[in-house]
Amino acid sequence: MDSESPTILTRFWVVGDELDPDEFTRLVRLQPTASGRKGDPSANPNARKLGRTVPSTFWLIEVERTSYSTDEGIQEILSLIWSRRDDIVEYFKTRRSVKAGFTCVVRIYKDRPVYEVSRDSICKLAYLGCEFGMDDIYDFRKE
Repeated sequence: MDSESPTILTRFWVVGDELDPDEFTRLVRLQPTASGRKGDPSANPNARKLGRTVPSTFWLIEVERTSYSTDEGIQEILSLIWSRRDDIVEYFKTRRSVKAGFTCVVRIYKDRPVYEVSRDSICKLAYLGCEFGMDDIYDFRKE
């Protein structure tokens, strides 16, 4: 990793009580980075020791890249799921409690990225009915 370049973690998440993570995996033909069912023991060992459980059924894919653009990760994930877009939209229509979206987490070491979402990404996110949000921004620069 270039010590000056920012890293951007991009997540495509799906969550809801009507979500079946195994069914969604078969639908999109991709293995998730993580998934879980509401009430299952937490994947975090410390939380599991405290008796914590998964608060909501979820499925997600994430990619982390050294990049100067938040749009690159969004486009990468969209390229993985876009061929299944109509099946995904239909899945969401028949399960009203299921929501989906993209989030980005940025880590700045020296240079800042461009916070952008391309017109193409916006159109595709809208087609899928996805939310978009910036999650945490960590600034590790020394002043």
